[in-house]
Amino acid sequence: MHLLHQAMLLFAAFFFLNVDAESKVRSLNRAVSKNPINRYLRVVSDDERGYISSLGLEKTQEWISSLVKKIIASPKPTQDNIPDETLSHVLNAVSPLKNSISAATKHQSPQIQMWLNEGKSTGEVFKLLELKKFTLPNFKIADGTLFDQPSFHTWVQYVDDFNAKNPMKQESMTPSLLTVYSDAGLSEALALAKKGPTTEALATKLRKEHIQWWLKDDKTPETVFKLFMLDEKVDDLLTNPQFVAWTKYINHFNVKHPGKETSMVFPIAAHYGDDALFGVLEAAKKVQSTKELASKLQVEQIKKLLSSNESPTYVFKAFNLDKTGDTVLDSPLFKTWLNYMKSFNDQNPRKKESMLTSIHRYYDQDNGVAKIVDEAMKNPRTETLAKELQAERYNRWLAGENSPESAFNAFVLHRPGASDDIHFKKHPGGNLHFTQIDNVSDDLLSSADFTFWKQYLDDFNTMYPDNQASMLKILQTFYTDEALKKLLDTARKNPRTQELASNLEAAMSKV
Repeated sequence: MHLLHQAMLLFAAFFFLNVDAESKVRSLNRAVSKNPINRYLRVVSDDERGYISSLGLEKTQEWISSLVKKIIASPKPTQDNIPDETLSHVLNAVSPLKNSISAATKHQSPQIQMWLNEGKSTGEVFKLLELKKFTLPNFKIADGTLFDQPSFHTWVQYVDDFNAKNPMKQESMTPSLLTVYSDAGLSEALALAKKGPTTEALATKLRKEHIQWWLKDDKTPETVFKLFMLDEKVDDLLTNPQFVAWTKYINHFNVKHPGKETSMVFPIAAHYGDDALFGVLEAAKKVQSTKELASKLQVEQIKKLLSSNESPTYVFKAFNLDKTGDTVLDSPLFKTWLNYMKSFNDQNPRKKESMLTSIHRYYDQDNGVAKIVDEAMKNPRTETLAKELQAERYNRWLAGENSPESAFNAFVLHRPGASDDIHFKKHPGGNLHFTQIDNVSDDLLSSADFTFWKQYLDDFNTMYPDNQASMLKILQTFYTDEALKKLLDTARKNPRTQELASNLEAAMSKV
């Protein structure tokens, strides 16, 4: 029974293959040889159709053996009977029977040999297989793309055989593929194909060919970067397969152009922006797998920026110093930036910038500057820088003709750490309104903040004699008379503030 079972399976399989192949070819309106299976069925008469149940096992086996021998000896339809232009339909049609690639390979050898004998170019065979029709690839899945077609694998085999036969006339697959895809599209399709276990090796090979094609065409690394990374996010840049492929291209490009090597940083920074790139590299330096490359690229980027002659404000942001916070003066990169600023100012005397320019712009203007100064004054490493920044802040206020009253509010009342509602109270309806302060610190007149403001008042009155401001009037604006009297009583007992307190009391008595 085992032999009978095997024979019947073989008979059924052959019948299915031949009938299906014939129906596929007939559907294309091409004549094919008549399926020989009909002749084999007629060997047995109509009366014998019930023989399996009545004949003995021995006779049945003898009949099947004879039938199988005739099937094997009989000629079968092959692709020799199929015109070139319809072969792709046949190859793609067999895919439901077996794995598409292996089924196509089974049918391709004689036709490939015929094309090779005729000397057809790889481009001609690409057209014969009608591969150009796959012009709308789905870049999310491999199904339905060019790489999913059995006829495509037939063509790949033909290219390999053609190049083996013509070692002096090697042809690349890239030109033909570029009739289907754009440069960017092919790059994306190859990235997708590399993810598939059945197409990974081929995609890797095609990627190398694509890169060589670009090198032959002398495409710049900037151009190729755009093709690779057009819609890619910067966050996972260093681990992106597209980026890794691009780094290989730039290495090849630099070997081809000795003395004119291009840094990776320029195309990346041009595409994403220096500040975005710098931030990504800072994060990547903390990951073991990307630490080395990130550090290398960051060194290149710093060199690029320091030789760029960009404004110090631009470089400040590019270094991500705008995100460092109140301790920015203690950042190693801040010192690098400071040296750059000094060099820039020497080379561009008409475009000079100060330390304050960038900090004031990116750190909540004057309020942010005050916080940075306050924090830096606590650190011996940054105390000198803090004093320089405070001096620049002071000069900015004075040059802007900001009133001493506004300066008192900023330098004293709203200094870092002071309560925001120190001289504002809420109405029953919820709105804030200004109110005089009815209590004051006993050491106000001896504090560093008050001394700083007093100097500003004196300088303002000297620079703007037509807008003279009175210390007493400003104090009376912010404090109640009771609070001021108490303050002056205490200040008279302090040798450092005794004279000032007496002068203020004398001025009050004249009002």
